Amino acid sequence: MSLFLFIFVYFFIQIKADEIANRIKNYISKNNLPLVLTEKIHDNEAGSMSSTYFGYLKTSNQTRISIVIKYSSFQTTWNYIHASEFEHLYERHCFQPIKSNRNEYLVLKQDKNRILTEGWIPSEIYVGFKGYFCSNLMPTLSIVSPMYSYFSFFHSIEQDDRSRTYFLVFQRLINGISLKTYVESHANRLTLETTKYLIYSILIAIEKLKRLFIIHLDLNLGNLFLMTNDQQHPIRFIDFGVMKFIHSSEQTHIFYSEILHNSLRTIFLNCPSCQTHSTLIFSQNYRKNFEIYSIESILNHSWFF
Repeated sequence: MSLFLFIFVYFFIQIKADEIANRIKNYISKNNLPLVLTEKIHDNEAGSMSSTYFGYLKTSNQTRISIVIKYSSFQTTWNYIHASEFEHLYERHCFQPIKSNRNEYLVLKQDKNRILTEGWIPSEIYVGFKGYFCSNLMPTLSIVSPMYSYFSFFHSIEQDDRSRTYFLVFQRLINGISLKTYVESHANRLTLETTKYLIYSILIAIEKLKRLFIIHLDLNLGNLFLMTNDQQHPIRFIDFGVMKFIHSSEQTHIFYSEILHNSLRTIFLNCPSCQTHSTLIFSQNYRKNFEIYSIESILNHSWFF
């Protein structure tokens, strides 16, 4: 058996034995959707996302668009936003400031039935749509098409949480590599210049995201992607299942977190020439008093190289 055939059979069997993949494929077939799953994403390239698959979208002119299909459930979704905000995206030309008295973003996890009765939807879907409408501004994956972006498996509020699931269709980051993979492939070989560029780009991307009134709360290396073809937005974020909305980006400081610190520290520690900068915050283990620092203060602080 050739290597190619072996790989094809391996992934075919893997997909076939995957219960979630079968649920998605059945839904695709039942609704006659032009989507095809090809393989499950494992380890680094899936970020921290589980039940995520590669595939392609068949367009009307018979071309194929490479995609990532992410499956999730209400049990893994923290925040909700009202469906009416989708319409406001057009009115606001992507992201004009949202008045605080209309900023009804956060909905308790226990209130998940409101998605059916009152039109509340998982925040990650909103973030994805916002990234689609504002693709040149949003440091995240772009959704392929609004009509293929959100599919629901549930039918009534009487169903249990495990039955209330959805999947998102994203365009694959063909020219992107997770920083986890990048750092592993450059273990102990990063230069000071590259390290400064990566850390600075991540911090700037967080600032850009804040202008869209969003704070990502799980910035580990698997959720950070380095784009090899985009100098304006070299870092993009994925997996917005754990995030929060804010009222006013101008008045909000994003404070340094342990998850972010550990990601930046991993980059720093794989740079031999960086070790001479032993006083930098990234050279140290995370401490509780680091919480007083904001992203803005770190960018402007002498600790940033």
